[in-house]
Amino acid sequence: MSPLHFLQLHEKQLLGFLQRLVQNPSQDGVDTLRPLVKEIVHELRAFGFKPQIIGGGHALSIVCLCNKKGVGKTLWLDAPLDTVSVGDIKKWIRKPFSGDIAQGKLYGRGSGDCKAAIAIFVYAAAAAFQSEQLLRGQLILTFDSGEQSGDFTGMRNILKQGITADACIIGYPGSEEIAIGSRGFLRLRMTTKGKSAHTGARYNRGVNAIAQMGKIITSLEKLKMRHKKIPFFSFGPRLTVSQISGGQAINIVPDECTVHVDIRLVPSQTKSQVLKEIQNMVAVLKKQDPSIRVVLEPYMYERAFFTPENKEIVQILKKNAQYLLQREVPVVASGPSNVGNIIGNKGIDTISGFGVDGGHFHSENEFIYIKTLVPVAKVYAQTILDFLS
Repeated sequence: MSPLHFLQLHEKQLLGFLQRLVQNPSQDGVDTLRPLVKEIVHELRAFGFKPQIIGGGHALSIVCLCNKKGVGKTLWLDAPLDTVSVGDIKKWIRKPFSGDIAQGKLYGRGSGDCKAAIAIFVYAAAAAFQSEQLLRGQLILTFDSGEQSGDFTGMRNILKQGITADACIIGYPGSEEIAIGSRGFLRLRMTTKGKSAHTGARYNRGVNAIAQMGKIITSLEKLKMRHKKIPFFSFGPRLTVSQISGGQAINIVPDECTVHVDIRLVPSQTKSQVLKEIQNMVAVLKKQDPSIRVVLEPYMYERAFFTPENKEIVQILKKNAQYLLQREVPVVASGPSNVGNIIGNKGIDTISGFGVDGGHFHSENEFIYIKTLVPVAKVYAQTILDFLS
């Protein structure tokens, strides 16, 4: 049986599997991943695969070597297990873990990001291996944790297992484009140190740490980070002051204020370069106001990555997507960072996005269009065969 025919015949089973995945909550920092992992492991074993569970607690992940290493290449397919939280449950028109189907849509938190990819990868692998076409290389499936927190703990644990490949595809949603690169990120904690005083004191005014931080935020918003303008990353870097805290009480001059800064980086930027630019900015402010005292603490960093569009895996996926979906599918770089940054910077040709269509990812009423499930699965099954044969 051809892999494409196999997927067509198993459409109901694929859809049912996805529903069960959605019905197993896996919100980052909220839910245990064990029921979801158990569901996936059961489905893999039903197809004759031998998955391995690694990690523990909120860092559970799955590694499945679908076949023994052959004489050919190795293809790695990955999708995250964890999802963002449901947010305000009152805003959902369907229960967030129902997997309800209505008007051609399957609803639920994680339906598109990224449980559809998990279901597709399991069934695409099964379709490829039941075919009579000889696979000379190895296929690896991994489903990792720690995606939504940004610490990528699951992927780091997977890499510690010695997993590597010639190419990797991560099944983030969206079939309109193929992402072959992503911005990196640098996350900072900046704390201003002031001097407390009574807000009603006649002479001791103290040093207001929040007022100091206001000057720093204003300068950060105006900061022009140096970078090279290159194809695929024309949107450039981005700096966002995303969290702030400070002050003890309404009648106390605040002696401390902390902000968290999220910086999205293009390939030409490095951690040391960006930190130096911010330090230079602070030095200028200190000359203007010697009372400014600030502590700068970087705590998370991943470089941007980019896979040239002439790489074999990019060409194969694009060819199959355009042929089976019957439309143009351009290659792009994406703004958000992801586990592709870790994998791509390991020297593995990485695609960080191609999957089902849907909407409201990371928001209320997340859904996927059911009609895109099997076509995308067919693209992946054919890509497995083409790359590994």
